[in-house]
Amino acid sequence: MLEILLSVLKWALFALALSPIVIGIGWGIVEGSVLPRLIPRAEIERMADDLMRRYPADPEEATFIEEQAAWFRSENHEQGKWHRVRKLIKLRLNAMANIQ
Repeated sequence: MLEILLSVLKWALFALALSPIVIGIGWGIVEGSVLPRLIPRAEIERMADDLMRRYPADPEEATFIEEQAAWFRSENHEQGKWHRVRKLIKLRLNAMANIQ
């Protein structure tokens, strides 16, 4: 009986020691991947339109700079948002290049 209790206690301490790591990784995934996908597409399109209007020469570079700045500030949600905007701008620029 004592062996079982010690085994359970050992595994409980092991789980307790690993829980901050698991919670941190889980929160990073939620904040960096899940929450940016919950931003409405209309807002992403509005941001892409605005950037394409303000930076007609290279809007993709402007969004990359914003995404990188969010990375340096450790703002996963912002980084994910800017990644979505950059992806949409890249699709639009490829579509425009294929038309011409």
